[in-house]
Amino acid sequence: MRVSYNWLSEYVKLSVSPHELAQKLTMAGLEVEEVYSTLPDFRGITVARVLAVNKHPNADRLSICQVQTGKENLQVICGAPNVAAGQKVAFAPVGVTLPNGVQINQARIRGVDSYGMICSEAELSLSERADGIWELPASFQVGRDLHKILEAEQDHLLEINITPNRPDAMSMIGIAREVAALTSTRYQYPKIKVQENKERTSRVVGIQLRSKSCPRYSARIIRNVKIGPSPEWLTRRLGAAGIRPINNVVDITNYVLMELGQPLHAFDLSKLAGPRIIVRDSKPGEKFVTLDGKERELPPHTVMICDAEKAVAIGGIMGGLNSEVSEATMDVLLESAYFNPVSIGVSSKQLGLSSEASQRFERGIDPSGVIRASDRAAALMAEYSGGEVLQGIVDVYPVKIKPKKVPIRTSRVNLVLGTNLKTNFITKILSKLEVKMKAQQARVPTFRPDLVREIDLIEEIARIYDFSKIPTKTQSVVDYDLLPNREDQFNSFLKNQLLELGLSEVLTNSMIAKRDLEVIGDQIPVILRNPISDDMNVLRPSLLPGLLKTILYNLNRNMPDIRIFELGRVFLSSQVQDPERQPYFLAALINGAGVLPRWDRQSLPLDFYDIKGLAESFLVKIFLDNVDLILYDNHVYFDPKQSISVIKNEEVLGYFGRIKPEVVSSFGIDSTIFGFEFDIQKLYRYTKLDRRYRAFSKFPYTEKDLALVVDKNISAADVKALLSETGGDLLAFLEVFDVYEGQRMAETKKSLAFRLRFQSMERTLTDSEVNVLFNKMIKAAEEKLQARLRE
Repeated sequence: MRVSYNWLSEYVKLSVSPHELAQKLTMAGLEVEEVYSTLPDFRGITVARVLAVNKHPNADRLSICQVQTGKENLQVICGAPNVAAGQKVAFAPVGVTLPNGVQINQARIRGVDSYGMICSEAELSLSERADGIWELPASFQVGRDLHKILEAEQDHLLEINITPNRPDAMSMIGIAREVAALTSTRYQYPKIKVQENKERTSRVVGIQLRSKSCPRYSARIIRNVKIGPSPEWLTRRLGAAGIRPINNVVDITNYVLMELGQPLHAFDLSKLAGPRIIVRDSKPGEKFVTLDGKERELPPHTVMICDAEKAVAIGGIMGGLNSEVSEATMDVLLESAYFNPVSIGVSSKQLGLSSEASQRFERGIDPSGVIRASDRAAALMAEYSGGEVLQGIVDVYPVKIKPKKVPIRTSRVNLVLGTNLKTNFITKILSKLEVKMKAQQARVPTFRPDLVREIDLIEEIARIYDFSKIPTKTQSVVDYDLLPNREDQFNSFLKNQLLELGLSEVLTNSMIAKRDLEVIGDQIPVILRNPISDDMNVLRPSLLPGLLKTILYNLNRNMPDIRIFELGRVFLSSQVQDPERQPYFLAALINGAGVLPRWDRQSLPLDFYDIKGLAESFLVKIFLDNVDLILYDNHVYFDPKQSISVIKNEEVLGYFGRIKPEVVSSFGIDSTIFGFEFDIQKLYRYTKLDRRYRAFSKFPYTEKDLALVVDKNISAADVKALLSETGGDLLAFLEVFDVYEGQRMAETKKSLAFRLRFQSMERTLTDSEVNVLFNKMIKAAEEKLQARLRE
């Protein structure tokens, strides 16, 4: 970014030279790559007066001029069409060397002698192009050195390399804010006073936001503008900033952009259809002609600014040819908006189209500065184009973007910087950046989107305090004690338990082929917009497809006995970005022999009870043995005849069983595979890793068996829960050891046999105590479950 020293001085008092300012900014993180003067070294050029101009006798385009230099009158040959008697001009006498290296000598041109040269601005390196000689102001004294006269108006330009994380510094006000903080002075915004007429803006235009990428959009109307050239001061400032002047209205929008950092856009109101502006996302295959005359096909989710009939601009990037301001424009709609940085960045890159506006929007402008910039431009248009500003401004801002709150600790600041700064001093430094600190919490203004963490604020303190003041230490205290992440610890704990059970960990790709999911049908995967290949065009909704491919890989290499597991994220389809739709899962598959062959026995294949035993052993090792195992017949991967759901407090934690044969065969596997899959977040919720040892009772127990006949629709878990509740603390152990259905049992009934163990931690129980409790349990089953004792 190019910054004018003189322009900057209007917003902040500059007590240092341009080169000293460049040093301060560079040390504060805003690297100044170059400082150069707008006034080239052309010493020896004087102010002269043209006394007479006569046509050259031997050349149609040359003139013979009589020039008064203050010391003498000289004859000069001039080819400029605008030279005229009475003008004050820049005169280069014989012997002077111009900034471009040309030395002025006495010459004879078409038979006429010339004793010097009348100069243009281009020949003095003051402008890139010139149409004729430079006519100087009448106030300039003849004979004076022109360079010394112009030194009073000399400016210096600073080329500053603004890093992508500092959009707040991409304006004159932004740099003024930095300078004020570095020099302990104050900066000021330009004074804005908008004269409005009685016609209301809201009656002329309405705004509809239909894109989430545009949180704020405002519009003003300026009527009866007169399009023409901008005043000299404005064009010079735009030129200093590297922007080509166009006309007064467009130049004002560019001026406010460089001054306040807020991109604006001016539409010709007469070219807009309907009384409203619609902000929407681009349609599939939509094309648009931008101001540069090129037709572009718009990528998906590009923000479009539209009238009632058509698109008129690509939001935040470039306006359209169909609504540009021209010499015939009389009424202007002035846009000032805030667009989502990510959206603008993606669209700009996909379109291959970058502008001053898009460079700021994609970094993140200040959403709170939208109205100030609009008012500033409207006031300037009224002053320099004769426009009339309508009353009010239409501002659609559904959800206000509030300043962020970031915790900051004085102890942490001093630990990182190696300083002994006091809290009051830190508060004072941050206040220079308009960051308010209270009770170890900082309120970050909306113009600083880069300050999101405590370390970001510490960096700000360091650069404003001055890096050179931070003491250098030969020894530093480094704290290696990192607070453990409980979830990561839990994941490691789960892996270790499975490794101890003899399983091997594998890692598979989270991107899989959509065709691998066709056999299951029900799962809707998250589809990638720009996949690497057809083998990786969706995100996995389960870990099992990757594990099945791993088994196939091993089977193809004659490794049939496989026991593997994986812990990783799965991606569940959702219309919104929700972290809970990307949970961590844990899955395992086993294949091959359940019992390996030996000299005294034959190999036995795996069956359902192998995976059941493995799953139960795993749950016991993670202290989740008190769960319910319920038959489940609706899983997309597991065989409904051999599938069990693991339930805790009526919440399904996972499943285990046999993988469906059709799923296995779709991967090219010709064997029986068993496995399980658990949701880790749910396991974490119910697993208590801080269990402590509890002494067992030293008193003997009494054991009884209880067989109850109940309806078939009543589960053993329901009966067990009732007996446990009734038995209370004295019921030390309860398990089901027999389930019977068949002869001498009604078709709608079944028999459940339980083994009960009664024991106290304090004394030996008497038979009467046990019998009373035992009968109480029988009675509860009879009353609440309509159970009866089996004969």
